[in-house]
Amino acid sequence: MACNLGRARGYREKQGTEVATLVAKPELPLKIASRLYRDVEKGAHNFDRILSDMEDADVSDELLEAADALAELWSKLSVASANKRRELQGFPPITMSGAPH
Repeated sequence: MACNLGRARGYREKQGTEVATLVAKPELPLKIASRLYRDVEKGAHNFDRILSDMEDADVSDELLEAADALAELWSKLSVASANKRRELQGFPPITMSGAPH
């Protein structure tokens, strides 16, 4: 399972880089930003279920720590994609307590 989690981490990190690249583009169309947000939210929701299953399965602390790091990445991607959409709609960004500005 550790090998699969390592591959999943690499894939998600690549996906995170792609999302970060897209949200940095000032010319990103609202339609694409909205699709990106929906896709990230779907991925975050799916990962939350995986994390819950891992906790129920009583996997090792090492795997849970890696999964928690991935969950944090999903959270950051979610906020970044939501903020890009809000920016394109003329709304202020969402800020989270404890998050760097």
